[in-house]
Amino acid sequence: MEHVQYKKGEVIYREGDPGDAIFVLEEGAVAVSREVSGRQVRLAVIGKGEIFGESGVILGKPRSTTMTALSPVSALKVDRPQFLQVFSEDNPIGLPLLRMLCTRLEKADRRMLDIEDDTREKASLARLESVRIFGESPLVAKQVGERGARVRQFPFRIGRVMTANRPPSIRPDGLALFPGNDASLSPEHLALEKRDGYLIVRDLGSYLGTLANGRYLSRFSQEATAPLYFGVNEVIAGTADSPFRFRIVIEPRGSGGTAP
Repeated sequence: MEHVQYKKGEVIYREGDPGDAIFVLEEGAVAVSREVSGRQVRLAVIGKGEIFGESGVILGKPRSTTMTALSPVSALKVDRPQFLQVFSEDNPIGLPLLRMLCTRLEKADRRMLDIEDDTREKASLARLESVRIFGESPLVAKQVGERGARVRQFPFRIGRVMTANRPPSIRPDGLALFPGNDASLSPEHLALEKRDGYLIVRDLGSYLGTLANGRYLSRFSQEATAPLYFGVNEVIAGTADSPFRFRIVIEPRGSGGTAP
């Protein structure tokens, strides 16, 4: 067990490296990414107090992601033998359980990363008929209803309500949702905006970032915006396991209405 430090931009480990240690992040922020079709796709950003590297250690496999310091990082590094010894001595069922959970998480990551560059038509303002937002998860669907929320003004902001007893609100220019017990959604998380004749989605500096059609947007990443397309767009406020999942249906003129 040792304390280690990394400079901003330094790679802590790369995809394919041996899974020889876990890390407890004491200070700083770290980007989680994986190579897909020759490009790095950022999955998440983790911060102080979080653990990473455990999957390779527990499953005895090479690293499945690349971890890069987004700021000066200080972490506690625990070697694989030392980590596994804790479970073998104190908890005989703990290690098999962890292996099962890590295997499930790896499968979920692979499904999420089974994406290619989107070749659909970008949503141009010249052909725009309507934009409607539906809940792709129970938490969002319950608050926006079966008919969803019609976007009438841009920018259209999505975030959470600021007080616990305040109900969710649907306005012409935004959604304010009740977060329940989940902290994935920031007060002002993301926005649908007009730019250069097209519709885009922008992360507004949220804590956990935004996934837009498989692209990770964040204040920590190189991308804060992504294009939207005619048809169905999947947007997630937070990381892949966030309950704030939206289906944004954008219809072009003359489509006859495709929203469910």
